[in-house]
Amino acid sequence: MKFLIRYSTKAVLYYLILLGAWAISLLPGTALTTLWAALMLALINMVLRPIFVCIALPFNFITFGIASVFANLLSLVIANAIIGGPITAGFWAMLLVALVVMLVDDSVRAIRAAIKAKQIA
Repeated sequence: MKFLIRYSTKAVLYYLILLGAWAISLLPGTALTTLWAALMLALINMVLRPIFVCIALPFNFITFGIASVFANLLSLVIANAIIGGPITAGFWAMLLVALVVMLVDDSVRAIRAAIKAKQIA
């Protein structure tokens, strides 16, 4: 149940991010393909992103966290390959979307930690 709640929350947030990028013409496709991309990206970020973060950890120390953006970019590239094209916009657009996804993920993680800390105290 906890997995489904986290997955649906991430999928909705990613849909809003991708829809915003689609609305300002950063990403091609339609709103429906953007929904499919958000669902796939949420699944990839839930399953594969922890592995990418572990692999990128030494590079994060060297680059002061920049490697995390590229771990998110790799998630976007994998989602793009699975879906077949709604997120193919070019490197810089995908890098910007990956940065926004990382910021939103970190914000949600911080809010969840604050809620959990308040429940314990």
